[in-house]
Amino acid sequence: MPSTFVTPRRLWYATAALRATPITTRTPRTRGATTCRYRRAPAPERRRAGSWVICGGAVVVTVTCFIMTSVRLPDRTEADRGPRSACGRLPGTPLRPPRGRSLATETRAAESAAEPTAAAPRAGGRLEFPYLDGLRGLAALAVVFYHAYLFTGTTGTGPTELPWLRPFIGWGYLGVPLFIVLSGYVLMLPVVTRFDRYRLPGGFWKFIWRRARRIIPPYWASLVVFALIILFVPVMGQPGGTQWDTKLPMGWGTFLTHFFLVHDFFPQYIGKINGPMWTVAVEWQIYFLMPLLILPLWKVFGGWATASSLVLIGMWMGSESRYSWMHPWFVGLFAVGMLAAELTVKARDEHLTGKLNTSKLGGPRWQGGVFVAAMFVGMLLVFFRNRDYWQHQTWPSEVVLGIFAGILLTWMGRKAVTGQHTWLARFFAWKPFVLAGLVSYTIYLFHSPLLGLGNLLLLPMGLYPKWQFLMMVFVVIPVTLAICVGMWWLVERNFLNRRQKHATREVSSRGRLPEVETDDERTRTAH
Repeated sequence: MPSTFVTPRRLWYATAALRATPITTRTPRTRGATTCRYRRAPAPERRRAGSWVICGGAVVVTVTCFIMTSVRLPDRTEADRGPRSACGRLPGTPLRPPRGRSLATETRAAESAAEPTAAAPRAGGRLEFPYLDGLRGLAALAVVFYHAYLFTGTTGTGPTELPWLRPFIGWGYLGVPLFIVLSGYVLMLPVVTRFDRYRLPGGFWKFIWRRARRIIPPYWASLVVFALIILFVPVMGQPGGTQWDTKLPMGWGTFLTHFFLVHDFFPQYIGKINGPMWTVAVEWQIYFLMPLLILPLWKVFGGWATASSLVLIGMWMGSESRYSWMHPWFVGLFAVGMLAAELTVKARDEHLTGKLNTSKLGGPRWQGGVFVAAMFVGMLLVFFRNRDYWQHQTWPSEVVLGIFAGILLTWMGRKAVTGQHTWLARFFAWKPFVLAGLVSYTIYLFHSPLLGLGNLLLLPMGLYPKWQFLMMVFVVIPVTLAICVGMWWLVERNFLNRRQKHATREVSSRGRLPEVETDDERTRTAH
């Protein structure tokens, strides 16, 4: 074995001096400030057992990341895909087979009809909208500033001492439901642009593998890094009277439930180690619900009925306190994003055939009206039944934001695919926003503990709350974002999908980003 190989035993001996560091009492210098007291570390036996668990997890994460980086499932070739029209399906094939005729019959008829028209334009079918990355980047930054507001000073200092910032920063948590709606929108686009609609490209297991390869390695890297920091850095492992105390303690159950992305099922574990990680677990579980539940319902009842039902069921479950921590309404918001994607692709198909519907939401006007009315009535019923939940629960505002985001994505998408440029899409497609969106997942995974650490290091200075918050904004947040960019380069960039790699090249080039782009346009720019 090489002498430079890092083993758990050597890691234990190397951090012996750090673990033996005495824990002292630090008192702020300003008058009237709360004393920040750090307790003594746990017994060495407990630390030794925990270190072996974390080091073993680090080994598993390293091996798994290497396998995921090396193994790639084969993609279908153009010959396997067959001819496609500009709408992403076989020319002359309707969206659904007529009653009494099978899909195979329609496919053969479309192939025979497409033979004499070989010069028809071809496109990969999948659409890309650069402004989606800009929206994602703005959502990530909103969450970062919101958490900086919460972490400022001791527990509750931000909302109590700086209440005038609440109307501006206090809504930053709404970036999370925006992430969910965007995820449903992006994942539904390749589904509805296929010839056999409502079927995942490559099937169920390939879809799960692609999503696992995309989100799990950076998630595990963040989990192991901050678990080691909590274990070996005294200021992060002991309560200090700040918001970071809600992430402690870290035990076996906490680490294992986080490792397998099931900690959102346990209220005692959901917010530990790294607060934002619970949303990754929720989204990971929605990835299984999409092909197993949502798409089958979509085929039978249609998108409007499925999305409305899932949102209303999630609202009802959210009003019950025993389900609220699981955020069941996120399933409905994911379906809202899927519906927005379907309406966007439908607008493109109608535009190419000259039959574009004038409705802003797509489809018959009564469907959009019924959808909005059902959401409004459901909100009123639950609000008047549980009036205090509007002040103490986040689900009403998250549902409202999710529905608004779905309407916004539908409007911008329909404008983009029909060639009508909007100033809002150009604003979100600004390169700094798109760049923030490309690293938004790493920002989301790494920012919260780093903000907590920055606040703990500033606390002994005894600053007034407003100066503490300014230090968090102008010092801690830039340092945090710089570290996140570095972690993106080390970890996440190795697991980007094809779309994100192309978007990274586009951001690096000069010129304005297009509002919408297809597979053929990406191929031409690559060559």
